[in-house]
Amino acid sequence: MTHLHRRRHAGLKVIGVLKLISGMMALAVGLGVFRYLDHDPRPRVERAVSHLGLDSHNRVIHEVVGRITGIDRAHLRAIEFGTFFYAVLHSVEGLGLILGYPWAEYLVIVATGSLVPFEIYEMTRKFSAIRVGLFLANVAIVVYLAWMLTRQHRERSAEGE
Repeated sequence: MTHLHRRRHAGLKVIGVLKLISGMMALAVGLGVFRYLDHDPRPRVERAVSHLGLDSHNRVIHEVVGRITGIDRAHLRAIEFGTFFYAVLHSVEGLGLILGYPWAEYLVIVATGSLVPFEIYEMTRKFSAIRVGLFLANVAIVVYLAWMLTRQHRERSAEGE
């Protein structure tokens, strides 16, 4: 096993672990949304605000409570489906990269790369440092994997000659 292969493998494992972490976070969000689907979240949110000692009449707190509790059932279902899909996709990508499956590199490039236009749109709609950081991280992952796959292909071609 060459030094390059070990480094490449380590980079893939790091990306795989990051994908697993984001998949677990999406699963937690999805379970939270699922939990609120059959219940009115307003009493829980208001109880949490009170428990934290926050002023429920504060304009900002009132707006946050309104946004959390104002989501209709259809939107909650869409959020639930999206977060579970995202959790499964990232878990499959992460496990595939950690276990060294070649298809996982392609899957990450296609899945992550296809979201870049949406991330650009979201940044232009509402700019934030977090959005820029996530965008740059995703672009770096796609570029790194594309570079590794191209390099791997060249090495195999050179060995075959």
